[in-house]
Amino acid sequence: MQLTTPLDKLDLDLLKLIVEEPKAGVREYARRLNVARGTVQSRLDKFSRDGVITSYRPQMQPTALGYTILAFVHLDIAQSMMDATCQHLATIPEVLEVNSVAGRGDLLCRVVAKDHEDFERVLQEMIATEGVLRTQSELVLSRRIAPRIVPLLEKKRTETP
Repeated sequence: MQLTTPLDKLDLDLLKLIVEEPKAGVREYARRLNVARGTVQSRLDKFSRDGVITSYRPQMQPTALGYTILAFVHLDIAQSMMDATCQHLATIPEVLEVNSVAGRGDLLCRVVAKDHEDFERVLQEMIATEGVLRTQSELVLSRRIAPRIVPLLEKKRTETP
């Protein structure tokens, strides 16, 4: 992702507000930042266009849907099968995320399941995917730090002239 212009302090303050209070709305963001509503809207448009904000979808907990198991599965794959393997993995609903990685394995997948038996079923489906050579699974016991971005925004703001 290449930004059309670097993020300034107003951008960073707006991004922090959006993360901390996503339902506040453009008018409220403008009031809190003491800028015009049009300024906020143009920044939001720029964020979307430049890929700074990638989604306005709500985040949901898989546990609320009955998926109590969270695991990370490392896959070693046949390199010539990368695209086909990823396309098939995308058809497995319990595979929430797939990333190419440097290090252990070629792909790192975030996977959910209803219970241990269901996890074995999902894992077997992943193993049966053409191109998968080996897997290694890590079950998550508890989340110690939830996904976050605010500390990074705050750090970036102190570094921005």
